[in-house]
Amino acid sequence: MFSIELDEALQRIVKIYYRMGIWQRDEESNYRKIGMKMFYTFFGALFLIFFATNAFLCDDRNESIFSVQISITAAILYVKTLYVLFNKQEILAFLYDPIVVHSIENREEYDETVKKINKFMNFVRPYCLAIFLTVPLLIVIKLPIFSTDKGLPLFISFSWNHSEIIYWFAYLLVSLSGFLYATMNLITILIWYMMLNYSIEYDLLGNKLRKLGVVKKTISKIAKKQKEFRSTQRSGFVEDLIVLVKAHRNLTETVERFRSFFSPIFLFQITTSGIIICTSVYSLAFTSNQNIVQPVFYVVVLLYAIFDIFLVMYLANDITVTSDRLSYCLFESNWIEQTQSCKKYVLIMGEMLKQPQQLVVLIYPMNLESFMTIVNGAYSMFNILKSLQ
Repeated sequence: MFSIELDEALQRIVKIYYRMGIWQRDEESNYRKIGMKMFYTFFGALFLIFFATNAFLCDDRNESIFSVQISITAAILYVKTLYVLFNKQEILAFLYDPIVVHSIENREEYDETVKKINKFMNFVRPYCLAIFLTVPLLIVIKLPIFSTDKGLPLFISFSWNHSEIIYWFAYLLVSLSGFLYATMNLITILIWYMMLNYSIEYDLLGNKLRKLGVVKKTISKIAKKQKEFRSTQRSGFVEDLIVLVKAHRNLTETVERFRSFFSPIFLFQITTSGIIICTSVYSLAFTSNQNIVQPVFYVVVLLYAIFDIFLVMYLANDITVTSDRLSYCLFESNWIEQTQSCKKYVLIMGEMLKQPQQLVVLIYPMNLESFMTIVNGAYSMFNILKSLQ
């Protein structure tokens, strides 16, 4: 029996949450636990309030639109922040669930599963590196020793302020909030990892369904007579089918609990991602060419906005696709040679498996078709903004 431990990079995310006091250990006092949660809750809200205020007070229309975009992005990140702060036990329960860890008997299936997870982690590591390099870079290049315009990180001019004290307070707030939100956004990677493993588990379940009724060497050695062999084989088929039915039900219930638990985040992303993509393209199209770094930053924001919603939709779509294959896998098994009662069980199970696992948030199905709808909506909104330019 093989099991897959949580990747080292994901274990570091959990350690970072503990070391920063975002998550508290059981032995810590209740006063410290409540204090840290309240601190991060109110501090995270300041970033959102600041950019919402800047959107109304700044004179530059393009910067105002960009501030709206950052405010919406910050609102999504703030929701993720609240999830991380107040749902530690639930997140860890999903992360270390046996379905996510997997229990694999076949060596080839184990190697294939490890290969899929490694491919995912090969994307995640550069993603994390890019985020934690971008944040300090944006902070440093806007320091007064490198910039004379007294602007703030994220290319906010802050022209409506005339107080030196407020400027440094705002600079410190934006800088620290940038690091905080970058850290809180790591929960996104954990969500992706869980969704990936749910689709992998459906694949593994499909492989087990295909192998139903396959003769095992140990059984053939024990069964000396042909009649005994057939009865043993049929009995084993029914027992294995019952085990797989329970495994499928458990997996389906777990995925549904996952969808229900994270549905506020998904709903927020679905309803706002089109606006974020639209304003990112708008900022990139009408940005000033005087600063070379600024267009690069807008490209990074645009890519983040696209990938943030695309990967969620892609992985949810993959769960639907892999669960949809289960009925085909069942009928690839050796069910024809079973008794009539066994065949009835198989047909009933086949009808159940014809309904794939779909992640639906409110009225929005999470799939690639919905992603294309979001992109098309963002394009339409961009044309409207462009006509008003």
